[in-house]
Amino acid sequence: MADSRARVAVIFGGRSVEHEVSVLTGLQFLSALDPDRYLGMPVYIDPQGRWWTGESLRRRGFYPVEGAKFDELKAVTLPVGLKVEGRPSLLHARRTLLGEKIETLTYDIAVPALHGSHGEDGTIQGLFEFAGIPYAGPRTLGAAAAMDKHFTKELLRRHDIPVLPHALVHRPFDVHFVEERDVLPLVERTLGPDPFPVIVKPRRLGSSVGVQAVRDRDALIAAVNAIFRLDNAALVEPLVPDLVEYNVAVRRQQGSLTTSAIERPLRPGEGVLGFSDKYLAGADGTPKIEEAAGEGLADQNREINPADLSEQQERLIREAARTAFAAFDLAGSARIDFLCNGATGEIWLNEVNAIPGSFAYYLWQVAADPVSFTELAHLLIEEGFELHRRAHG
Repeated sequence: MADSRARVAVIFGGRSVEHEVSVLTGLQFLSALDPDRYLGMPVYIDPQGRWWTGESLRRRGFYPVEGAKFDELKAVTLPVGLKVEGRPSLLHARRTLLGEKIETLTYDIAVPALHGSHGEDGTIQGLFEFAGIPYAGPRTLGAAAAMDKHFTKELLRRHDIPVLPHALVHRPFDVHFVEERDVLPLVERTLGPDPFPVIVKPRRLGSSVGVQAVRDRDALIAAVNAIFRLDNAALVEPLVPDLVEYNVAVRRQQGSLTTSAIERPLRPGEGVLGFSDKYLAGADGTPKIEEAAGEGLADQNREINPADLSEQQERLIREAARTAFAAFDLAGSARIDFLCNGATGEIWLNEVNAIPGSFAYYLWQVAADPVSFTELAHLLIEEGFELHRRAHG
């Protein structure tokens, strides 16, 4: 008897600097799948961009994948345009005594559990659209637009959502570094004659990657040049004093937008939370891939629905988050991050994360109307199928 469960290809890893976090998200999503509804198929993209599948990929202890571990896996390719009985497939070429034999691995829908470049930025979404493959999460335009922090601010300003002012510094075409004269006048024109301290961040990398707080001219130039090794443009914006951060997730439910619980990440020191603060385990910088599926990211300390948040602030955060989700025409579970001056109560929208770590399930399971990760996974998959039907018939 044929298995009626939908086969879900969960794609994780990738060539982004957020590779390890993506592995954690992918494994958590696989573990959360309802076995009565879905069959999960792990698809791992290694740092070189090669695609693999195999049951060993489900084990947290299998990572990092290196050396002889690849012998346990199947190298696969995505054949654009090829479908088997109407279903998308992956191909595995294996050698036999009679030559090479092609094995076809079919699935029904793809779930990109990829963060940052080549996964959260619209690239893999565009590939799925081109190939006619159903997939969960944001569509191509929304993912690409939300990844661009400069474009994000410009769009949000049009919707009267408060965002911090920023200077956009481009890397010159003919050199790989800039000097003070290339940066400081631009920053001072935008932020004022005495702009420090400031935050410097890449324009198009994932949440918190490459973000630095700097307090003088030399540190500013060093930070901008460091970003130019990762991206071709940098944003410089004021460092909010008495900084408090708030995050909330948004998704579409029965045609309307709903928001999760609000979290206040507890910072270990001054400035905004960096990449390692949010996603890595500890002082050695080791990614905490071994976490259980029921845990959040890297045991991050957080306060849920913080008591210091006024009704007016909460209303602003939820309304701005829903407006941003709609403005970018997002799908799936997005996380919207805010900055707040704890002394004055002023709030600014900071970032839109189209595919957040762990799909922000930890904010949904403690929402006013709680949703388990298993149910959230189901809702995201069913939404993916529906969006595909609307786009492709």
